[in-house]
Amino acid sequence: MATASEALTTAPTTLLEVRDLHVEFRTRDGVAKAVNGVDYAVRAGETLAVLGESGSGKSVTAQAVMGILDTPPGKITAGEVLFQGRDLLKLKEDERRKVRGAGMAMIFQDALSSLNPVLSVGDQLAEMYVVHRGMSKKDARAKAIELMDRVRIPPPASASASTPTSSAAACASAS
Repeated sequence: MATASEALTTAPTTLLEVRDLHVEFRTRDGVAKAVNGVDYAVRAGETLAVLGESGSGKSVTAQAVMGILDTPPGKITAGEVLFQGRDLLKLKEDERRKVRGAGMAMIFQDALSSLNPVLSVGDQLAEMYVVHRGMSKKDARAKAIELMDRVRIPPPASASASTPTSSAAACASAS
Protein backbone atom coordinates (compact mmCIF):
# COMPACT_ATOMS: atom_id res chain seq x y z
CA MET A 1 0.00 0.00 0.00
CA ALA A 2 1.31 3.45 -0.97
CA THR A 3 2.01 6.10 1.63
CA ALA A 4 0.29 9.49 1.34
CA SER A 5 3.44 11.14 -0.04
CA GLU A 6 3.89 8.35 -2.61
CA ALA A 7 0.28 8.74 -3.71
CA LEU A 8 0.84 12.46 -4.25
CA THR A 9 3.90 11.87 -6.42
CA THR A 10 2.21 9.19 -8.54
CA ALA A 11 -1.14 10.98 -8.95
CA PRO A 12 -1.60 12.59 -12.37
CA THR A 13 -0.80 16.31 -12.42
CA THR A 14 -3.71 18.68 -12.87
CA LEU A 15 -3.00 20.57 -16.08
CA LEU A 16 -6.09 22.75 -16.19
CA GLU A 17 -8.48 23.67 -13.43
CA VAL A 18 -11.42 26.02 -13.86
CA ARG A 19 -12.96 27.28 -10.63
CA ASP A 20 -16.29 29.11 -10.33
CA LEU A 21 -16.01 30.75 -13.78
CA HIS A 22 -18.60 33.44 -14.54
CA VAL A 23 -18.91 35.23 -17.89
CA GLU A 24 -21.45 37.82 -18.92
CA PHE A 25 -22.19 39.96 -21.94
CA ARG A 26 -23.23 43.55 -21.56
CA THR A 27 -25.54 44.81 -24.28
CA ARG A 28 -27.77 47.84 -24.60
CA ASP A 29 -30.65 45.54 -23.60
CA GLY A 30 -28.93 44.58 -20.35
CA VAL A 31 -26.63 41.90 -19.01
CA ALA A 32 -26.74 38.31 -20.26
CA LYS A 33 -25.12 35.81 -17.90
CA ALA A 34 -23.61 33.24 -20.26
CA VAL A 35 -21.52 31.15 -17.83
CA ASN A 36 -22.49 30.80 -14.17
CA GLY A 37 -20.05 29.01 -11.90
CA VAL A 38 -18.35 26.42 -14.13
CA ASP A 39 -15.90 24.10 -12.36
CA TYR A 40 -13.76 21.34 -13.85
CA ALA A 41 -10.27 19.87 -13.77
CA VAL A 42 -8.29 18.07 -16.44
CA ARG A 43 -5.31 15.95 -15.45
CA ALA A 44 -2.44 14.63 -17.56
CA GLY A 45 -3.70 11.95 -19.92
CA GLU A 46 -7.37 12.85 -19.48
CA THR A 47 -9.85 14.04 -22.07
CA LEU A 48 -12.72 16.33 -21.17
CA ALA A 49 -15.88 16.46 -23.27
CA VAL A 50 -18.12 19.48 -22.74
CA LEU A 51 -21.68 18.77 -23.82
CA GLY A 52 -24.75 20.96 -23.81
CA GLU A 53 -27.53 22.48 -25.83
CA SER A 54 -26.92 25.27 -28.30
CA GLY A 55 -26.44 28.52 -26.40
CA SER A 56 -25.58 26.79 -23.11
CA GLY A 57 -22.14 28.45 -22.82
CA LYS A 58 -19.77 25.74 -24.07
CA SER A 59 -17.95 27.94 -26.58
CA VAL A 60 -17.98 30.98 -24.29
CA THR A 61 -16.43 28.88 -21.52
CA ALA A 62 -13.70 27.64 -23.87
CA GLN A 63 -13.03 31.16 -25.19
CA ALA A 64 -12.77 32.50 -21.64
CA VAL A 65 -10.33 29.75 -20.67
CA MET A 66 -8.20 30.40 -23.78
CA GLY A 67 -8.27 34.17 -23.28
CA ILE A 68 -9.89 34.85 -26.65
CA LEU A 69 -13.27 36.09 -25.45
CA ASP A 70 -14.47 39.16 -27.36
CA THR A 71 -14.20 41.98 -24.81
CA PRO A 72 -16.32 43.99 -24.89
CA PRO A 73 -19.09 42.88 -24.81
CA GLY A 74 -17.92 39.71 -23.01
CA LYS A 75 -16.45 39.95 -19.53
CA ILE A 76 -15.18 37.40 -17.04
CA THR A 77 -16.72 38.54 -13.78
CA ALA A 78 -15.47 35.84 -11.40
CA GLY A 79 -13.43 32.69 -11.19
CA GLU A 80 -9.99 31.26 -11.75
CA VAL A 81 -8.44 29.48 -14.71
CA LEU A 82 -5.37 27.60 -13.49
CA PHE A 83 -3.05 26.13 -16.11
CA GLN A 84 -0.19 24.17 -14.56
CA GLY A 85 -0.93 26.03 -11.32
CA ARG A 86 -0.80 29.57 -12.80
CA ASP A 87 -3.96 31.67 -12.88
CA LEU A 88 -4.25 32.68 -16.53
CA LEU A 89 -6.75 35.41 -15.67
CA LYS A 90 -4.03 37.27 -13.76
CA LEU A 91 -1.47 37.16 -16.58
CA LYS A 92 -0.79 40.05 -18.94
CA GLU A 93 -1.83 39.41 -22.55
CA ASP A 94 1.74 38.90 -23.79
CA GLU A 95 2.35 36.28 -21.07
CA ARG A 96 -0.94 34.58 -21.85
CA ARG A 97 -0.12 34.48 -25.56
CA LYS A 98 3.02 32.48 -24.72
CA VAL A 99 0.82 29.84 -23.07
CA ARG A 100 -1.56 29.61 -26.05
CA GLY A 101 -0.20 27.47 -28.81
CA ALA A 102 2.79 26.25 -26.82
CA GLY A 103 0.93 24.92 -23.77
CA MET A 104 -2.72 24.79 -24.74
CA ALA A 105 -4.81 25.17 -27.87
CA MET A 106 -8.42 25.10 -28.96
CA ILE A 107 -9.93 23.28 -31.92
CA PHE A 108 -12.90 25.29 -33.11
CA GLN A 109 -16.18 23.66 -34.11
CA ASP A 110 -15.99 25.07 -37.64
CA ALA A 111 -12.36 25.05 -38.70
CA LEU A 112 -13.08 26.81 -42.00
CA SER A 113 -14.38 29.89 -40.22
CA SER A 114 -11.33 29.80 -37.94
CA LEU A 115 -8.82 30.12 -40.75
CA ASN A 116 -8.17 33.29 -42.70
CA PRO A 117 -9.61 32.67 -46.19
CA VAL A 118 -6.93 34.73 -48.00
CA LEU A 119 -3.82 33.19 -46.39
CA SER A 120 -2.51 29.76 -47.26
CA VAL A 121 -3.24 26.90 -44.89
CA GLY A 122 0.48 26.20 -44.61
CA ASP A 123 1.28 29.77 -43.59
CA GLN A 124 -1.41 29.67 -40.91
CA LEU A 125 -0.19 26.34 -39.51
CA ALA A 126 3.43 27.49 -39.69
CA GLU A 127 2.66 30.69 -37.78
CA MET A 128 2.33 28.74 -34.53
CA TYR A 129 5.85 27.34 -34.93
CA VAL A 130 7.32 30.75 -35.73
CA VAL A 131 5.52 32.59 -32.90
CA HIS A 132 5.57 29.96 -30.15
CA ARG A 133 8.60 27.82 -30.96
CA GLY A 134 10.92 30.36 -32.59
CA MET A 135 11.36 28.36 -35.80
CA SER A 136 12.44 29.97 -39.04
CA LYS A 137 9.66 30.45 -41.60
CA LYS A 138 11.25 27.81 -43.85
CA ASP A 139 11.42 25.20 -41.06
CA ALA A 140 7.92 26.09 -39.89
CA ARG A 141 6.51 25.60 -43.43
CA ALA A 142 8.21 22.19 -43.59
CA LYS A 143 6.68 21.28 -40.22
CA ALA A 144 3.23 22.40 -41.46
CA ILE A 145 3.56 20.12 -44.51
CA GLU A 146 4.67 17.27 -42.23
CA LEU A 147 1.58 17.78 -40.04
CA MET A 148 -0.73 17.81 -43.05
CA ASP A 149 0.89 14.57 -44.24
CA ARG A 150 0.42 12.97 -40.79
CA VAL A 151 -3.33 13.61 -40.92
CA ARG A 152 -3.40 12.42 -44.55
CA ILE A 153 -4.38 15.64 -46.27
CA PRO A 154 -3.66 14.86 -49.93
CA PRO A 155 -1.15 16.03 -51.31
CA PRO A 156 0.25 17.95 -48.34
CA ALA A 157 2.70 20.21 -50.18
CA SER A 158 0.11 21.62 -52.58
CA ALA A 159 -2.62 21.69 -49.91
CA SER A 160 -0.25 23.71 -47.72
CA ALA A 161 0.05 26.36 -50.45
CA SER A 162 -3.72 26.62 -50.99
CA THR A 163 -6.32 28.67 -49.14
CA PRO A 164 -8.69 27.05 -46.62
CA THR A 165 -11.66 26.93 -49.00
CA SER A 166 -9.70 25.38 -51.86
CA SER A 167 -8.09 22.88 -49.44
CA ALA A 168 -11.52 21.86 -48.13
CA ALA A 169 -12.76 21.33 -51.67
CA ALA A 170 -9.70 19.24 -52.55
CA CYS A 171 -10.07 17.08 -49.43
CA ALA A 172 -13.78 16.56 -50.11
CA SER A 173 -13.14 15.45 -53.69
CA ALA A 174 -10.36 13.08 -52.57
CA SER A 175 -12.56 11.20 -50.10
